[in-house]
Amino acid sequence: MSEPFDDGSGPARLREQAEQLAAQQRQSVVAPQSNEEVIRQLHELQVSQIELEMQSAALAELEQLKNEYESSRDRYAQLYEQAPVSYFSLAPEGVVTRVNVAACGLLQRDKNQLLGRRFEQFVAPQAQGSFRRFLDAVFTSGARQVLEAQLFEGEAGGMGGMVRIEANFDADSATARMLVTDLGDEHARESALRRAFVILDSIREGVLVTDSDNRIISVNPAFTTITGYQAEEAIGRDPSFLGGGTHLPHFYETMWRSLHRDGSWYGELVNRRKNGERFVESLSITPMRMADGTISHFVGVFSDITERKLAEADLRELHRELDQRVIDRTAELLHANQHLQLEVQQRERAQEALRDAERFFHATIDSLTDRVLVLDQAGSVAHANQACLDFVGQMHKPLHYLEFCETDPRWQRSAGRELAAGIRSVIAGRADTFALEYEFITRSGPRWSQARVSRFLGEGPLRVVVAHTDITERKLMDGALRQSHAQLRQLALHLETAKEDERKRISRDIHDELGQNLLALRIDISMLSARTEGSHPRLHRRVGAVLSNVDTTIKSVRGIINELRPMALDLGLQAAIEWQVGDFRKRSGVACRLLIRDEGLFAAIGSQAEIVLFRIVQEALSNVMRHAEASQVEIELSSDACAVYVAISDNGIGITPQQQRKKQCFGLIGIAERVTALGGHFEVGLPASGAGCRLALQIPLQGVGRPAA
Repeated sequence: MSEPFDDGSGPARLREQAEQLAAQQRQSVVAPQSNEEVIRQLHELQVSQIELEMQSAALAELEQLKNEYESSRDRYAQLYEQAPVSYFSLAPEGVVTRVNVAACGLLQRDKNQLLGRRFEQFVAPQAQGSFRRFLDAVFTSGARQVLEAQLFEGEAGGMGGMVRIEANFDADSATARMLVTDLGDEHARESALRRAFVILDSIREGVLVTDSDNRIISVNPAFTTITGYQAEEAIGRDPSFLGGGTHLPHFYETMWRSLHRDGSWYGELVNRRKNGERFVESLSITPMRMADGTISHFVGVFSDITERKLAEADLRELHRELDQRVIDRTAELLHANQHLQLEVQQRERAQEALRDAERFFHATIDSLTDRVLVLDQAGSVAHANQACLDFVGQMHKPLHYLEFCETDPRWQRSAGRELAAGIRSVIAGRADTFALEYEFITRSGPRWSQARVSRFLGEGPLRVVVAHTDITERKLMDGALRQSHAQLRQLALHLETAKEDERKRISRDIHDELGQNLLALRIDISMLSARTEGSHPRLHRRVGAVLSNVDTTIKSVRGIINELRPMALDLGLQAAIEWQVGDFRKRSGVACRLLIRDEGLFAAIGSQAEIVLFRIVQEALSNVMRHAEASQVEIELSSDACAVYVAISDNGIGITPQQQRKKQCFGLIGIAERVTALGGHFEVGLPASGAGCRLALQIPLQGVGRPAA
């Protein structure tokens, strides 16, 4: 299509044409002989107006072409994204550079989890070598390649199913384009087929599928909408019946040669609808091949571009009429020039209104309690409100605000230089806004403020607005709140320590008092049982029952002692955790593995940290037994020069972020508070297997400084 002004006209050519038209118009206008300046201004106005008219016509055409291109691009992107088959694009090293929705569904991954990863990671280990050779062949030969491979277990439905991979080389983007077909169960194929039919029925482009003999076997509803032919009228016929003799046989011969040579064909055709009306269509044909490479079907996708072609014809006609339109418009400009003086007066009134608006703006910002400055492009103060002047005093000369920020010593912790850098980034357009909290020394002492920098979006010279808000009171409240939190954490640690001490005391009292009494009672009852064994059978049975009750009571007392404070804890943290793991296996029947990377780590742990670690392990195993529904648990302890690391993982049902935020989740809250009180770090996540729950915590060793809060 020919473009407007396609005879090499640029700004200079437009100016030359406008000069010629303006000269012709001046020949018919009698200019005053006494005012050459008015004539010159009139000439400049005419030339500028003609230039604007010509440029407007060109811009209108470019805007229409841009809209048509974006519409076509969007339709192609939608067709690619919503296609019922899985498309991948791979770089030469096998990295995924582009995928569609069906590909994400096939591998059960989000798009951001696939891009940038090697496709080989999703192929079963035994098939990775074949896939590498397959990909090398695609990039080396550039020819179409086909491979059937098994996916890694967990992909394509979790069964490691077979897929068919068809790939060819795209020379423009230097990537391999792959079509991956799931060869899985019948249900998956039927589901994919249903999705394909839904997409074909919903798209606006017409689609027809022919067999290898070029006989139509399927069409979509858009085909009927565009051509007027129902599906039953088209199926079984050669697509050439739509042409109605509008193209010569040589055209179709060239099309088929290109299709077999290049593997696809794209072009424009003129066909006839059922009612005999001609229409222009944009058609792409792609062959579908079987495993042996032979063509089984042809798929044609077309859209009606008749309106676009008519618009292009109208645009060409508009271009031919442009000169005449310019002449006509010039006549209108002559009439408009008579009102030039009136427009000048209106502009003066508008400027006065603008000055009034500026005075209103200054009065408005002067009434604000925040300190507001308006800076020009060089960083100098163009205007400052009354609050700012009261803060720094009257300015007797223009102030370069960036220099003030970088040199004034009252800015604390280099805040002035940081603010100056932020203002420069906003002036340069690298950032739209910038915010900073800073401390500044005033006559009444240090004050905290928040600075917000933004560009003034409007016509005219660049202006940057800097607003300062006093946040000293908020800072004081934040400090008091942090101090309160610290005190609460210290109180919680003290309560935990007191509780552990009380447990230890009660456990020892029970062991020393109740345990000894029960042991003495059992010895007496055992002696009584021995004496009545032969002489008093009935009494002997009663004594045996009492002895059994005493044994049960002793076991209960031992359980209570262990719940309060296991005796194994006196032997050290390692013995206590091993006892706890054994007791957990016995009570729950769940396999529990204890993995200690370095037994020397127990020597570096303080007594207070020992109690915390034991209680955390005890609480975690209790949660697994009550909620996790797990069959395996692993406890891993390791350390380095700075901290001790504990990880407790299970393969149960896991815990969601919503469950973690429940008010009744006291177990995790208690663990987090214990770890935080010791200056450590605690987090809840997923194990490497991706299923279950993993508690990971880090506690600094004695003598190592804690991180600042």
